[in-house]
Amino acid sequence: MLDTATEKNLKKMVKPLLDNAKHYRKIMDDCDMYMVKPNGNKAWLCENWVLLEWNYCSHSNPFESWKLPTKAAAKEYFLEIQNNDKDY
Repeated sequence: MLDTATEKNLKKMVKPLLDNAKHYRKIMDDCDMYMVKPNGNKAWLCENWVLLEWNYCSHSNPFESWKLPTKAAAKEYFLEIQNNDKDY
């Protein structure tokens, strides 16, 4: 569930963040749920991880991730992102 822009963003990550890029790719490849918001932001849910790719970002890493204590907590947070039109 990757598009060209996401692939480019992963490849643009600077050397100290390459391990993060590999981890993000694993989340994307193994995700349980995926969404694209109307504003172009993308989110993935994998196990107890939530990954967000910001469509508009002023720095070189447009990704943000959260590791939650349980799968249920991660799914709840993912659904909160899905239903929140203002911040995500």
